Amino acid sequence: MTLGERILKSNTKSKTTWDIINELLGKQHTTHDIQKLTIDGNHLTNQQSIADAFNKYFSSIVDKTNSHSIGIKNHGKLCTYNYLVQQGGDFFSPLVFKPTSTREIISIIKSLNTKNSFGYNEISTKILKISTNFICSLLTYIFNKSVSTGIFPERLKYSIIKPFHKKGTKTDPSNYRPISMLTGFSKVLEKALYNRLMDYLNSNNLLNAQEFGFRKDYQWTMQFLS
Repeated sequence: MTLGERILKSNTKSKTTWDIINELLGKQHTTHDIQKLTIDGNHLTNQQSIADAFNKYFSSIVDKTNSHSIGIKNHGKLCTYNYLVQQGGDFFSPLVFKPTSTREIISIIKSLNTKNSFGYNEISTKILKISTNFICSLLTYIFNKSVSTGIFPERLKYSIIKPFHKKGTKTDPSNYRPISMLTGFSKVLEKALYNRLMDYLNSNNLLNAQEFGFRKDYQWTMQFLS
């Protein structure tokens, strides 16, 4: 199989492209445990202390992001609500999630990438696909119950967070980014919610024409000002 065929047949073309580039450059991905971190001059070597330090650092980033978002909202001019009103938000139909069906749940499970990696429940998408016929009815019930009550199952919010080194010294936590490993069940329910949200946004034309990232069958085109 040529490199081009490998990319074309891949379900994750961007990742496959980077995998090929790294292979050609002789780079190999390693998953060794982080042996040491340096926090305020203190050297941490205990794995629990390292995990706690990463948890504190990543959580602080979330707090800063939320604080920044509140500041923008209070500013008013860049508030999401104001943007929607400018787009005619008062005339949009209310957002109502329709129930799902076993057929849709089965289709979503089949669309997931087949992997051996897993979340905290140790059930990979490979196992999920094998057991589809036995669990699709239960997942359908859970999703519809979640929509009717407005509550996402607490257990499905759990994930394994792994620090992935980006650049620089490996003892500095700011040189890592977190990768969240969700359970397969979480991915199925989130995909079902995503489908409904995207249908609503597209049908009401709420997405900016220049927003092309993560949009299915939507390609970016360069526009020049005359």
